[in-house]
Amino acid sequence: MNGISIISLVVCCLVAVACSGCIGSGPGNQTLSPTPTGTPVLVGNLVVNESQNTATVYMNQSKIITVRLAENPTTGFQWNLTTTPGLRIIKDQYVPSDTSGQMVGSGGTHVWDISTEMPGQQEIRAVYKRSWEPTTGNESAFSMKIIVT
Repeated sequence: MNGISIISLVVCCLVAVACSGCIGSGPGNQTLSPTPTGTPVLVGNLVVNESQNTATVYMNQSKIITVRLAENPTTGFQWNLTTTPGLRIIKDQYVPSDTSGQMVGSGGTHVWDISTEMPGQQEIRAVYKRSWEPTTGNESAFSMKIIVT
């Protein structure tokens, strides 16, 4: 194999390992998801995005789940995120993708850090809509069940 083939093989293996994680399948399982480059996340956080929509995860009490959802508030669309009482939102932040201010109307990512406070079945729900428009049921939605042990 030449040098480029070896490098390509190594990169493919690294991507496969990074993407092969799965959501926990039972109590005590906690899988860390890869995060976008340059985004600080506390060690031990479970990081989820749109690809984990409708998933069920198992987490220990007093752990943090970071939810990252694409958002473009310049269009009026924003995520309205709610949680059950056993979860507590400890960070709620919008991070624009363009920090230079040169790209008018560009979107970004809404980030929430949510602490698992009480054992039992908990839920995160979010609806992506304009606040002034009525809910029709056709909005984009995100939901996730968290079994806290």
